[in-house]
Amino acid sequence: MNKVNKIISLLWMVQIISSTALLSCNNKGNHLKMAGEDEYYTCSMDPQVIENKEGICPICHMELIMVKKNNLKSGQIQLSKQQIKLANISYDTLREHILAKEITLTGRVTVDQNLADAISARVNGRIEKLLVKNVGDYINQGQLLYEIYSEDLNNAQQEYIISLQSNSPLIGLGTASKNKLLLYGMSEAQINKIKISKEVMQTVPVFATTGGYVSEISIVEGNYVSIGNTLFRLASLNSLWVEAQLYLPYLQYIEQGTEANFSIEAASEKLFTGKVIFIDPQVQSPERYVLARFKITNPSQQIKPGMLANISLQTEKKTALALPIDAIIQDSKGANVWVRNSNGIFENKMVNLGMQNSQMVEIVSGIKEGEVIVITGAYLLNSEYVFKRGANPMEGMDM
Repeated sequence: MNKVNKIISLLWMVQIISSTALLSCNNKGNHLKMAGEDEYYTCSMDPQVIENKEGICPICHMELIMVKKNNLKSGQIQLSKQQIKLANISYDTLREHILAKEITLTGRVTVDQNLADAISARVNGRIEKLLVKNVGDYINQGQLLYEIYSEDLNNAQQEYIISLQSNSPLIGLGTASKNKLLLYGMSEAQINKIKISKEVMQTVPVFATTGGYVSEISIVEGNYVSIGNTLFRLASLNSLWVEAQLYLPYLQYIEQGTEANFSIEAASEKLFTGKVIFIDPQVQSPERYVLARFKITNPSQQIKPGMLANISLQTEKKTALALPIDAIIQDSKGANVWVRNSNGIFENKMVNLGMQNSQMVEIVSGIKEGEVIVITGAYLLNSEYVFKRGANPMEGMDM
């Protein structure tokens, strides 16, 4: 009997202890610290967790910490100076710029035919020795090009020697013979050498009368040539042409003298400038374009014929409020920018855009002249807002 009583007493004690512990837990749960009006609890590892009382993070099970609310409006975000520096955020004041519509064309660099030259045969003969054999080589004025054997030239030399030795009363015979040699391409120095030696030059060296880059060679050693045959074509690279296909909708914006900028990546990172010197009056069919020719100077000779060029022309210039393109964020909801307020808070504002070129875009409405706009780092601000607020800053804005 005593043993039964002891068991009953023990069960009562366990029940009392369990009830006391349960009551204690309920009291503790009822007394969790609550956040104030300007406070909330969040997790240092998972900031998207927001609670109005202390507790444990449901994601990582760390203890929640209390933070102060910043009382920012929708579309606003605040960053510390260190965050601004790390994000490389820069600003500029919205002001007027000279804005122009841009037309972009693709062209090919060619030789300026006005500066091209040709070296032709001055006499019939056979090329005994060729000194210039490679296209692309540069020929200096006075440089030896080739040696030629010519019966006509040999006969003319013999006539000149005879005229010098003859006592013939014919006036001007020596002068006529000399002029014939000059006509055949011999130089004054070569003629004087014949005059002194009284001997015929069996093969005559021929020198360049002009300079330039060799663009074409039409002979090889041993070839027979006739008077007038083109032997070499030379090109100057000090000035070049850029030829582009100009489609008809752009024709109204371009005329002779229109200036353009050229980017030629194969030559240099800097921009080159030039002007329109010719527009073909005939439309090419069926492509429906005309040929436009630009002239560019090339003093450093970085640009070579055959290179591709991107041509940019500016038309319809006007003065307007404008921002760099990198300052504008565009998505399906429209275009927006980040404005830096006087208190250091960044606010997202929707804007309406106008004319746009490769660098600037016109601001029609949405922000005012003089406001400080984020130029670089706008997309980082957007991402930070989405991370902290869990929403797009443009949500709720009127389009």
